[in-house]
Amino acid sequence: MTVTVPVPAAAALSSVRRLFDAEIERGLETGVQLSVSYRGQVVDLAVGDNGSGAPMTDDTYVPWTCSSKPLGAIAFARAWESGALDLDTPVCKVLPEFTGGGKEGVRVRDLLTHTTGMPDPMLSVDAGGAEAASWADIDALIWAVICATPTETLPGAGMVYNPITNWFVLDRLLAAVNGAGPGDSYRELISLLGLGAVLGTDPSLPADRLAVAGTSEDGAAGLEAMRLASALPLPGAGVWGPVRDLRVVGDLLLAGGTHRGTPLIGRASVEALTATHWPGSPYRSICDTDFPYGLGVMTLPSVFGRRCSARTFGHAGGNTSTLLVDPLFDLVVAVYWNGRLDDVKTFARRYALVRALYDDLGLPRLPVGRAARLPGGPGPDHESGQDPA
Repeated sequence: MTVTVPVPAAAALSSVRRLFDAEIERGLETGVQLSVSYRGQVVDLAVGDNGSGAPMTDDTYVPWTCSSKPLGAIAFARAWESGALDLDTPVCKVLPEFTGGGKEGVRVRDLLTHTTGMPDPMLSVDAGGAEAASWADIDALIWAVICATPTETLPGAGMVYNPITNWFVLDRLLAAVNGAGPGDSYRELISLLGLGAVLGTDPSLPADRLAVAGTSEDGAAGLEAMRLASALPLPGAGVWGPVRDLRVVGDLLLAGGTHRGTPLIGRASVEALTATHWPGSPYRSICDTDFPYGLGVMTLPSVFGRRCSARTFGHAGGNTSTLLVDPLFDLVVAVYWNGRLDDVKTFARRYALVRALYDDLGLPRLPVGRAARLPGGPGPDHESGQDPA
C-alpha cells in the first residue's frame, strides 16, 4: 500500500481504506488507485496489486477508458473559442467523407452529446488480425467503417452512448481544423497539463507499472472489448496513466479552465461543457446508452452517488474508472478499480466509495428529492440504507 496524505483533516480516509480492503477480500478487484483533491489539497491512495502480482502504486498506469472523454471536450472548447468550430457546424463541412446515410445532418454538438443517431459500428467489427496491423492501417479501417455506417435515427433526436466512434470523429475533426494528426488533440492537452499519461499502451513501460484488469466469468466479453479499445491510441477510450493525472483534468474544470494560473479554456466554456445538453429519455431507468449528458461530460449526480450535490459532473469508464467533480464541496475524485463488474455492481461500488469518502471528509448529507431510477433497483433517493441495485 502507498499513501500520500497532505490533508491533515482527512489523512486517515479510514472508511475508504476499509471499503477497499473489503472489496479486494471479496474478489471485486485486485487493487484500487484513488486521487482526491479537496479544497485544493491532495490525497493519493493505492492499495492491492496491479493484477499481475506487482503492487498497485500511485505510479501504476491504469486504463482510463471513457473517463478520458472530458479531455476531448476540453480540446473542442479550445477550437470553439478560437472560432475554428461551432457547436452547430455540420461535421461534413469539415470532413467531406462523413456523408451518406443521413450523416449530413450530424453536427458537432451531436458528437459531443452522443446524439448522432449512429450506433457504434466499432463494437461489431471483427478485429481479427488487428494486432499484426500497423496503427495507420487500423486508423484507416476505423474511419472507413464509420464513413460507411448510416444513421439509424434523426441526428439530435435521441442519445445512444457511443464509446469509440463519436470521439474518433471528434478527434479527426479537430485534427483537420488544427492541421494536426490523429490523436494530437489529446496529446496536446496532456502536454499542456504536464501529465505523464499516454494515448495507447506504452511498450516501454515494464509490466509491473501496468494494471491488468480482471473480471468474473460472465464479464469476459466486455473485458476483452475494453482491453482492445484501451490498448489502441483511441481518443476518449485509449488513455493510460495514474489516476492523479485524471484528477488534474477534473481540477482544470473545477478551476474554470485554469491550470496552475494559466487559462486553457474560458470559464464560460466550462459552464457550457458541464451543463446538461441531453436530458435523458423520460420515464426510463438510467442505462449505459441514454442518460443526462453535457458536452463530453456526464451531468446526472445520481450516476455518481446520492451524497453528491446537484452540480456534480464527471465521467465513468469501462465499469472500472470514474472522474467526479462536485463544485459545491470543492472536490475532485478520480478512481480506478482493477476489476471490471457488471453495470449494477458498478453502480453499487461507486456509491459505496462516494458514501465512504464523503463520510471521511465530513461532508454533510444534503436534502434528497426524486431522482432517476438506477439499473436493477430503486432510485438513488431511497432510504433503505443499502446500495442501489
